[in-house]
Amino acid sequence: MSLGSSNSLPVSAELVERLGWLIRLRWLAVAGVVCFLEVARRVFPVRLGLRQLYFTIAALAVCNILYWWRLRRLLRTRARAVPPWTRLLARFLLPPPPGGLGDIGDAGQAAVFANLQVAVDLLLLAALLHFSGGIENPFLYFFIFHVIIAGILFSRQATYVHASWGVALVSVVAAGEGLGILRHFALGGAWAAGAYRDPALVTAQLLVFATTLYLSAYMGSSIADRLRRREGEVVVLSMDVAHKAETLAAALDRVSQAERAKSQYMRKVAHELRGPLGTIRTTMSVLASGAAGELPAAAVELAQRAALRAGGLAQVTADLLALSRAREGRLAIELAPVDLAPLVRDLVAEARVAGDRAGVSVALRATGEVGQIAGDTAALRELVGNLVSNAVRYTPGGGTVEVRLARQGESIVLEVEDSGIGIPEVDLARVFEEFYRCDNARSHSGEGTGLGLAIVRAAAEQHGGRVSVRSVVGRGTCFTVTLPALATAPRDLPAPPPV
Repeated sequence: MSLGSSNSLPVSAELVERLGWLIRLRWLAVAGVVCFLEVARRVFPVRLGLRQLYFTIAALAVCNILYWWRLRRLLRTRARAVPPWTRLLARFLLPPPPGGLGDIGDAGQAAVFANLQVAVDLLLLAALLHFSGGIENPFLYFFIFHVIIAGILFSRQATYVHASWGVALVSVVAAGEGLGILRHFALGGAWAAGAYRDPALVTAQLLVFATTLYLSAYMGSSIADRLRRREGEVVVLSMDVAHKAETLAAALDRVSQAERAKSQYMRKVAHELRGPLGTIRTTMSVLASGAAGELPAAAVELAQRAALRAGGLAQVTADLLALSRAREGRLAIELAPVDLAPLVRDLVAEARVAGDRAGVSVALRATGEVGQIAGDTAALRELVGNLVSNAVRYTPGGGTVEVRLARQGESIVLEVEDSGIGIPEVDLARVFEEFYRCDNARSHSGEGTGLGLAIVRAAAEQHGGRVSVRSVVGRGTCFTVTLPALATAPRDLPAPPPV
């Protein structure tokens, strides 16, 4: 497994990415120091060991090239067995992985490499400090930056080690120059000549420097630890969400399978019942008519009642077949362009016959050419037919049913509004459920299976549309179906005449 691969452990992948950031940052530091030295020696009255300083900067650049080469090796090298001491060292140098995930011991090579870089940087920074005034140099506190970087990358204990390493290096430079072991490159300015040999002054400077460095280590590691804990919480939460999403997807898949199985079973039962029920209904009708011989009045009444009940069951089976077809429409049929206006006009004409018998006026209002939709003719006939027949059935004599069809932008809108009994507000949310009938609907008409509106909704959704309802008890109901129109222009159709 490559340290840079997508399968890397969180700590390893993050550390390797930040090592690349550290190498790029070091190049900026090299360029910045060179620019500052060139400005300082021309503008400020200071004496610098330029030859030694440039040699140190060159050493830093060479080290950075070696770091870059080693990082590329880490990215290409596959993980191998890690020696136990390396695993223990990684656990000391690195913070725990976010959320406690992964084995931090596998990041041993990257951990040692990263800590080595910071340690060498501090050493070279101490050299730069020595050749540019030593303890007198105001840039002494640049050590803080490396301590902060250590707090971001490493564990709290490793950060304190690097802070101690920085304090030790500066102390060696200060003591070496003060004792005359190392040459002192005096900056001049505010520092009096020979002040670097003053034990009290140097000790105070070192004490302030060490306190600042350790405080930086504490603050940086504390903030980084808090951020890591938050990151761990996010990791755990994201894994929990992913697990729940997988569980939900599996549950939805099982529900879909169960729904398909139910539809298939419903369709099979309806097919099996349709033939025998048709035979029973026909036979009872023949017996009641006397074609097979005269029957007593009581027998005729029984035959008529049996034929009526068989007709009701036949209607239920027909509705079950329509509902199963609408549910499985996306899988069971191939949609084709359908002219909705002629279809609606034919169904309204059929409904007007039933309306005339019930004393209900049925009218169609179509606005110009509405166009085509990608649909299934049988399913669309079920959709429109159920809405119109329901409107006629639940409208008392003397009432009206109006069917409106119009094009609205990229959609075709069908509205079926009646002046009938209406739907109570408490029932509006359930009217599209299978086998559900409102109390006032059952009281008004004993006919109906409770499947018509379920078929309407299923057919509308099958065609990528939606259906809504608004109603006031005693004043009527309006169903609105919105279906997406085909983007291509339909063939020219005559505008339907007003009915």
